[in-house]
Amino acid sequence: MQINDRFGAAAVFETVSLPDGTEAAVPTEHAAALYVNEQPAFRVVCTPELLPQLTLGRLLTEGWIASAGEVEQIAVCAEGLKISVHLTHPLTARSAAAQEVSSCCTDNITLGSPVELQPLRGAPQLDLPPEWVDALAAAMSAGLPLYQATHAVHSCFVLHRGRILCACEDIGRHNALDKAVGSVMLAGVPLHECILYTSGRVPVDMVRKAIRAGVPALVSKTMPTVQSLELAQEYGLRLLCGRKHPLTSSKSVG
Repeated sequence: MQINDRFGAAAVFETVSLPDGTEAAVPTEHAAALYVNEQPAFRVVCTPELLPQLTLGRLLTEGWIASAGEVEQIAVCAEGLKISVHLTHPLTARSAAAQEVSSCCTDNITLGSPVELQPLRGAPQLDLPPEWVDALAAAMSAGLPLYQATHAVHSCFVLHRGRILCACEDIGRHNALDKAVGSVMLAGVPLHECILYTSGRVPVDMVRKAIRAGVPALVSKTMPTVQSLELAQEYGLRLLCGRKHPLTSSKSVG
């Protein structure tokens, strides 16, 4: 896979004057259009960094691809406004007409069913020792740099064989998870050996993302919905929700 990122990153927060006259560090938003084989696919509104990772993770967790091997090139323009992805194969068009569907996470927009999406498959199984969850809860409690500065972003950690492999931040919980997944893919680490920990709530769309990512478990410091519990059980994804630090206040689901 070839990555041509001419944008890189921009300032992820600024110190500004609030309406009450106080100063505070607040995160910045960045909008980009994502094209796949020259076809409009997504509009992402995100923290302006790790755009190739966000793109790769988004394509996997939204079902446009099944593996990194399908991606030939990701190119980000100098302004970061257009992200072009070329696959090793043509897209399979879906007969149903596409429509724009807004995401509940920031101002993201995805085209509803413009292509045939990858089907959901059963999640792999992996032992999850309590000390691994302890490590994730402690890391989330400590907070990442952007969260420490602004207290206004989401985080996603990736655990691999008991070690935190990477951690990503973004104004959107979907984006943070996709950046983390894309980072793992670019590193060549098998996702079926990884555990995701999200700071965000866990409705159906987050569970669906984790299933498509091919991870055995999704951990969160917040709680799921009835429907997300049912979907996780159907596909064998292990959910551990309400996992905060200290763990005496945690609850386990799944």
